[in-house]
Amino acid sequence: MAVELGEIIEFMESAFPVQYAADYDNVGLLAGRRGGTVDKALLCLDCDKFVVREAVREGARLIISHHPVIFGGIKSVSDNCPDGEMLVEAIENGISIYCAHTNLDSCPGGLTDYLCSRLGLEPLEAIEGNDGRICRPKGELKLLELCARLKKELDLNSVATTAQMNRPVKLVAVCNGSGGSLAAAAMAKGADVYITGDVKYHQMREFYLTEGFEYIEVSHYDSEKIVTELLFDKLKEYFGTRLEAIISKENCPPITEVG
Repeated sequence: MAVELGEIIEFMESAFPVQYAADYDNVGLLAGRRGGTVDKALLCLDCDKFVVREAVREGARLIISHHPVIFGGIKSVSDNCPDGEMLVEAIENGISIYCAHTNLDSCPGGLTDYLCSRLGLEPLEAIEGNDGRICRPKGELKLLELCARLKKELDLNSVATTAQMNRPVKLVAVCNGSGGSLAAAAMAKGADVYITGDVKYHQMREFYLTEGFEYIEVSHYDSEKIVTELLFDKLKEYFGTRLEAIISKENCPPITEVG
């Protein structure tokens, strides 16, 4: 069976409305024709040439990516740069690429809420605008337990923190991806723990020296890689057997730890 690509786009924009996207963002169908049918979709956090080649091998005519394949702007689509090479290969093989980014992060039931749910946290309000969440733990929670949940749910060997492990947690601020710009707002709303990534060194020092405010660092990739599981569940629930969704095995973090 197969699904019209237009129907998939309509579903994505209903589940993750584009009005939640930040002004700087670039979301939607970024490569390919809106027409045609799709029987298999490949899901990823980042789309690159390796993911496109995986889609070719798997027979997937659609890639759904969290991070936009065209973001800062490109001046040409040719094989003289990694992004251009990826787009050329996708177009040559009739593969469309759809991206849902900050709208998927911040909308109700999106990636931020999904991460909070998996951590056993109840979202109360956004940190600022639509971005991030201020959460209340469901029951008593100590920071050591919160770190353990992060490691389990995100399949991590360790997390880094400024905190004392036995202190109780009352309000948790969560921002998947890069959340340094929301730190002041998280503090102002009374959060005593902030989970995010991509924070600059001077901010970490500030967190370390601020009494009653602790920081747990999770890399950008690790905090968002579960987006493929969220997308898989949403697509399966809506389309059933009409559309086969598969999670990319080629999409991986840009750096690896060396022991």
